[in-house]
Amino acid sequence: MGAKPLKGFTVFPAIDLRNGRCVRLKQGDFDRQKEYDADPIGRAREWERQGAPAIHVVDLDGAKEGRPSQISLIHALSRSVNVPLQVGGGVRTLGDLRILRRVGAARVVMGTAAVLDHELRLRAVDEMGDAIVVAVDARNGIVVTHGWQEASGRNVLDFVRELAEDGVGSVLYTDVARDGMDAGADLQSTAAVSEVLPTIASGGVRGTEDIKVLSKTQGLVGAVVGTALYEGRITLEELLKAAGN
Repeated sequence: MGAKPLKGFTVFPAIDLRNGRCVRLKQGDFDRQKEYDADPIGRAREWERQGAPAIHVVDLDGAKEGRPSQISLIHALSRSVNVPLQVGGGVRTLGDLRILRRVGAARVVMGTAAVLDHELRLRAVDEMGDAIVVAVDARNGIVVTHGWQEASGRNVLDFVRELAEDGVGSVLYTDVARDGMDAGADLQSTAAVSEVLPTIASGGVRGTEDIKVLSKTQGLVGAVVGTALYEGRITLEELLKAAGN
């Protein structure tokens, strides 16, 4: 069962869950956390009210533990809004994929397992089709895994070409060094990835200029925005307008 395609360039406001609350980390560091919302469901409804075409949800506890751990909250989120959820965090098995789909995720993001287990990746694509998004997390051009803590030794573009050969429909590309830092998106590297596979940009997107460039780049189909929205530096309405939505 695949996912319905999103039309045009999709701006995904991010909801990062930790202990049932909405937080942001700097560069994926659990010791550098800022809490923004005690009520993720209220936050999701607010993003929908402001026009979000979809919402990107990360189970940070799941990413740390290596298995989805906030299933009931993700289920509640999916029932509280009428826009698609793209969900990731600790997805390491087909069972993890199935349960997230069952509780309402339109798309499931798989990172570490997709990098390390080629057979699992092929089976996931075969079973889930375009509902699978592979996370390509990079530091200095090398793919990183396990919640961004370990370097795989694999070149980003080589890995993305492998994913294309395997029939993966899209990737979520994150420059780890920029995530949560309000440093601006890594436009050059993101564009290089999008030449190979449809790409959702993530990490450091900070305003309308980033969105304007990304939305006009061939192969880029969306962007995840977190810190800039939560810090009030930009509004979702401004980002949607910059993307032509």
